[in-house]
Amino acid sequence: MVHSERRQHRRYVVEGKAIVTATSGEFRAELVDVGRGGVLVLAQSGVAAVGEYIEVRFTIEGYPVELRASGRVARTDTHAIGIAFAEVPAEFDEAILWLEAGFIATMF
Repeated sequence: MVHSERRQHRRYVVEGKAIVTATSGEFRAELVDVGRGGVLVLAQSGVAAVGEYIEVRFTIEGYPVELRASGRVARTDTHAIGIAFAEVPAEFDEAILWLEAGFIATMF
């Protein structure tokens, strides 16, 4: 499934695991969606505040490589944390191509 809304980049709804490192510590999270601009994760409330600089490591179910990125918290909601990448991770282009291929395959 793909979201577009007001975003510049296509988002892909995925399943996966993430580890968020914020000033308050390191927390496990569930990956919800990814795109070239950032990720959305579900974590316990209060993990990070809007504007806070954080790091995130995550895996997309079925994809063999753990991805790492840093950025700022763009939004929070009860348990959701939207993270806008400061810079797109180098290996992320391959992951996006892999997601695109899976998305296209479901259309036929």
